[in-house]
Amino acid sequence: MSVIDTDHSHTQDNATNARSGITLKKYRNQIAWRRSKVKELLTRNYAQYEIANLLHISQPTISRDIKYIQKEIKKTTENYGEHLFETYRNTLLGVDEAIKKLWTIVDSPKTEAKEKVKAITLMREYYRERLDLLRSEPGLLHQKRSMDFAKHDLI
Repeated sequence: MSVIDTDHSHTQDNATNARSGITLKKYRNQIAWRRSKVKELLTRNYAQYEIANLLHISQPTISRDIKYIQKEIKKTTENYGEHLFETYRNTLLGVDEAIKKLWTIVDSPKTEAKEKVKAITLMREYYRERLDLLRSEPGLLHQKRSMDFAKHDLI
């Protein structure tokens, strides 16, 4: 078999699994479903052999799924501090943007007095939320630094 034949068969296998007759996308969805079930059963304290029997899958496959799940959890944990801080900053930017829009409503000569009062009331709530976010920033920065430090220790 030539290199060209090998590449062609590999491409064909990516589109459809010849043995099972299912597409790669469907195959990946099945794996995702299985791993989800394995994770669910693990949280219910099922043993590997019990999960294997329940899902009619070999125990080594369940073991590989568990290793994959643990690896994903570790990745999520390692990036948690960055994700948390990014969410914090985006929330703060969103609050600032909402306050700007409310000021344009208040400053517009076309806005009725009743609508201006609603906008000012809403703005007051946003300013409180912004203040709460700013008060929590030192704690978030400390948490992010701790997580970054722990991540570098693991590497």
